[in-house]
Amino acid sequence: MTVFWILFKQNRFLNVLILLIAILFFFLVLILVVNLNQATIETRTVSNFEGKNVYQLSDDLVNDKEINFFSSVDGYDTLSKFNNKLTTSSRFITYTDNWQPIELADFKGDRSFDPYYQDGDEPNPPIKQNGHVYTRVLSLQINDSVFDLNALQVLKGRKFTKKEYIYNNDTKTIPVILGHDYSRMYKLGDDLNILIYGEEFKGHIIGFFGSSQKIMTANEPEVILDKYIILPALTFKTKVSNYLPKDPDAQMFFSATLYATANSLVITKSSPLEIRKDMEYIAKSSGFEDFQIIGASGIAIDTLFSMTKANLTLIYLAIAITFFIALCAYTYILYLKVKRNIDTYSVLLISGANMDYIRKSIIAEFLLISTIGIIVPVIPFALLLSGSFSFLINYLFVSVIFLIIMLIIIRIAVKKVYAKVDIVQQLKR
Repeated sequence: MTVFWILFKQNRFLNVLILLIAILFFFLVLILVVNLNQATIETRTVSNFEGKNVYQLSDDLVNDKEINFFSSVDGYDTLSKFNNKLTTSSRFITYTDNWQPIELADFKGDRSFDPYYQDGDEPNPPIKQNGHVYTRVLSLQINDSVFDLNALQVLKGRKFTKKEYIYNNDTKTIPVILGHDYSRMYKLGDDLNILIYGEEFKGHIIGFFGSSQKIMTANEPEVILDKYIILPALTFKTKVSNYLPKDPDAQMFFSATLYATANSLVITKSSPLEIRKDMEYIAKSSGFEDFQIIGASGIAIDTLFSMTKANLTLIYLAIAITFFIALCAYTYILYLKVKRNIDTYSVLLISGANMDYIRKSIIAEFLLISTIGIIVPVIPFALLLSGSFSFLINYLFVSVIFLIIMLIIIRIAVKKVYAKVDIVQQLKR
């Protein structure tokens, strides 16, 4: 230990320099691991869509046709039956990602949560109702397929259960999952007063998404969920007519909820002719035929997959370059330290130390500096990533692997440097 501290106190400038390099290197490792993890998730997500055709279902209920269809309660039941057969079909995946802004009571967030903020439009005026002031915010209604195909990560809490996708007439509470930017305003278990299609509900917070979670939607290849409130895309287990209110204005919630699923995406490897036959069967068995099947192109998805794979390749390349540069810097500085400490080594040898012990002390010094370099980036890591332990474990695992490889190489380099140094001649001086 005495030899270790003697060597560590020599050439303090080089020690500080190599410590800074270590901190910078492992900070870059941290950034690369985070990006690598995200790129891996994105690659896995996009691969779920690769090679598949994506069809958009679009209802034909417009103007008078819509009024006539919903003039009888049978219309609601018919569309609900169509949705149930659609979502339970084994011939394809029903993918519901309905973009539907909702109103949130007493919201203290900024304008960036407004649905039309990115378009530069003025926000809708607040709604005053039952002692609350409601502000319109971004929201999506999604089904379970969206979670599965996009590999969505719930950082805190949980996903929706199968039961929570079914409308419950006995309660006015609906589970919600919030985007990452909401995590500084609310906590798990909070209840939010929200308006969905004009109907008042309690939104019970069951989870928060991790930062920068993305999904594919019918309109955009990627939507970042940080500022979204996510609702389950509801279906009806029993006839809608069993609990349809008599007030026509209150019926809008039920018709709009039915539309959300009826206008879903259909994801399958089937050809346009095959999917048309499947949908004709569902239409006849449910009694609802007022819809169109649009599209059958996987080009956008295949392009996104290629771009994601290219991004992953660039990250691998960046990791390799960073490792090579850091390794060269470590090795060169250690080489300089060995050369400058020849006189110190000579004194230590005269004092009874041996070359093996000196080499081990140099390795111990390297390990100490590297350990500091690994630990320091964890502090901003914990603050920026809100305690994402999976990222932390990945970072520590990659850092230790790099450390072991660098340790082996540096041991070899130090040994070669010693082989070129004639200690005997140094002792004769």
